[in-house]
Amino acid sequence: MLMYQHKQPKDRFNVIDLDPYGSPTPFLDSAVQSVSDGGLLCVTATDMAVLCGNSPETCYTKYGAIALKTRSCHEFALRILLQCLESHANRYGRYIEPLLSLSIDFYCRVFVRVHTGQAVCKQSTSKLGHVYQCTGCESLAVQPLGRLSTHKGGAQQMKYCLPTGPPLDRGCEHCGMGHHIGGPIWIAPL
Repeated sequence: MLMYQHKQPKDRFNVIDLDPYGSPTPFLDSAVQSVSDGGLLCVTATDMAVLCGNSPETCYTKYGAIALKTRSCHEFALRILLQCLESHANRYGRYIEPLLSLSIDFYCRVFVRVHTGQAVCKQSTSKLGHVYQCTGCESLAVQPLGRLSTHKGGAQQMKYCLPTGPPLDRGCEHCGMGHHIGGPIWIAPL
């Protein structure tokens, strides 16, 4: 309730630290609205079992993404959390800039700057993507949700395009097995 009372730009907080027990998603809408432009948002998620693929359907209902069990599940968890933050921020013409991402024991914690800018929000699809994981050798392939290219009118203008895909054949190029599909996740640098 307190954060919703500080949505106006003059009333926003410079730093918000969300550290709930479990998933932070019930608080993300108010947090991304009540942090100042360029302000720091710190978010902790303690439900690593969900984020690491033990319950993909629960991960989808909480974070809007399907988690995969991978050897890199902790990085995957961070990328799901960042995707979730970006998605919530985009609803209000805002976007995130990751500063630090940590996965420690049973929780993950991210530190992001929140900025305002509808034009930059349009680039979000190029920072998010689905992941194909081989069911045999566990190799990964990424399919961005969108891509950016320069417009024919000049280098200053960006064109937002749909990607073509999928980025791989029906069978894995290494072992011939099929794939599980997860995400969307944050595919830009952490």
